[in-house]
Amino acid sequence: MDASLAITLVAVGAAALALWTLGRFPDLGPQTLSRAILLVAAAFVLQTPILAAVPPVVSAAGVPAAILVVILPALTFLFWALGCVVRSVVLLVAPYRR
Repeated sequence: MDASLAITLVAVGAAALALWTLGRFPDLGPQTLSRAILLVAAAFVLQTPILAAVPPVVSAAGVPAAILVVILPALTFLFWALGCVVRSVVLLVAPYRR
C-alpha cells in the first residue's frame, strides 16, 4: 500500500470517528461558537506536542502502533473540534432543534 493512500485512509477514518462522535453524543463538547473556536485553537496548539510523540512510539512499538495510538486520536480530536464549530454555526443559523 502506498504511504499517501494509508495517510488518506487514516485521515478519513479519523473524520468518520469524529462525525460518529458528534452524532452519537450531541451534547458532548462546546455548544457556543466562541467556546468551539477556543477548542479548535487548543486542538491546533496541541497537535505539535502530540505529534512529537510519534518518533518514540515508532522506535518502541513500530509504525502501526504510532498510527493507532498517536496519529488517529490526534486527528480524531482535531476533526471533532472542527465539527463542534460547524455544529455551533448551524445552531446560530437554525437555533431550533427538532
